[in-house]
Amino acid sequence: MRGNSHATYNPKDYTAKIQQLLQTGDENNINLACELMKGQGIPRSLKEVLSKSQGQVILQCLRNRLITPFLTLQQLDLNNNELVEIPLEITFLKKLQSINLAFNEIEDFPPVLAQLTQLSNLNLSENYLSGLSFDIVNLQKLKTLNLGWNEFEEFPLEVLGLGKLENLYLNENKLDKLPKEIAELPCLSYLNLRWNEFEAFPLELAYIPNLKKLKLSENWINVLPPEIEHMEKIEQLYLSKTNLHDIPAELAELQNLRVLDLSANQLDFFPEEILDLANLERLNLANNHIKNLPDISDLSSLQSLELYNNFIKELPQGIGHLKQLKKLSLNENELTYLPASISELNNLEYLSLEQNQLQTIPVELSRLRNLKQINLAGNFFSKQQKEQIKALFTHVPQVNFSNQVDLNTT
Repeated sequence: MRGNSHATYNPKDYTAKIQQLLQTGDENNINLACELMKGQGIPRSLKEVLSKSQGQVILQCLRNRLITPFLTLQQLDLNNNELVEIPLEITFLKKLQSINLAFNEIEDFPPVLAQLTQLSNLNLSENYLSGLSFDIVNLQKLKTLNLGWNEFEEFPLEVLGLGKLENLYLNENKLDKLPKEIAELPCLSYLNLRWNEFEAFPLELAYIPNLKKLKLSENWINVLPPEIEHMEKIEQLYLSKTNLHDIPAELAELQNLRVLDLSANQLDFFPEEILDLANLERLNLANNHIKNLPDISDLSSLQSLELYNNFIKELPQGIGHLKQLKKLSLNENELTYLPASISELNNLEYLSLEQNQLQTIPVELSRLRNLKQINLAGNFFSKQQKEQIKALFTHVPQVNFSNQVDLNTT
């Protein structure tokens, strides 16, 4: 009997060959794998592997109309694929809820996206978009839209048709004004406008009914208007690098505020309006010109206090009342001593005192049993003082004296 001259088809070898080609990440190899699957079919064992593949693999499969493994896909990451347009075959992915198209080369809103009506998360950041298409209003389940790092010079009005939108990123664009209709977005709770071209605080922000988190840092707004008192639900407010010289009294009305970032501004004084914010958990006043601190003992909810790179010469005794404090950054100031009351910060985990004028540390600080890191570089401790300080903090995993200035070298 004549033997068969053709090699026997081995499903395991075939599957292994497909996987090997896909795992190279090479576009030609991926296309070759797609051609093989179009001819021989997709092995059952590969369908789950394909559905969990990198975006480049899924993209090539879709372009080759190998769609079946992805019909139930809910998340798709096509980040950084040099895409100019989106393949039409993506419209078959009817269950898709989240798609990441960041860091591509998209100049116009891809109309095929409008057919993915189950989308709740759409990331188009780091592209070349300057406008949107009205088609986007078909995405009525959209909750998060990321348009950061694009070329928008005007607020995209099409966004106003997204009635369930909760999170909107427009950071790193070229916006200088907002439409008053932005207040008609009933669910908008997070808005990122960092690093645009605003030259004044947009008053429209004060009337967004459910806004809880606002990032407006790195805009030269200069002044906070009294209208901020209307932002009754705001919980997180980021205003770093906005050239603020003072803070209006109306800030004290924001009683739901938990996070306040006023770092890298032109503040000469600690804004006393902050003292009325009883629910504040994180306060950043770093990189200002603050010389004195008031009694801050009423800020009893504070967990993080950043005051580095100011001109603070002493700390108030009341600092010991901040019982919830876990992080205290005081580096690059002009402190010559520390009040022993710091030892009452029982929850403190991180203490930074670098680049001050300290010559000693109160022995009471050894009571900080939850401390995990203390930075002391750039002060004026003698060698003897350093040894005594190390003995105080034997329980602390990181005691940093690097770049230490020694007064006594004998």
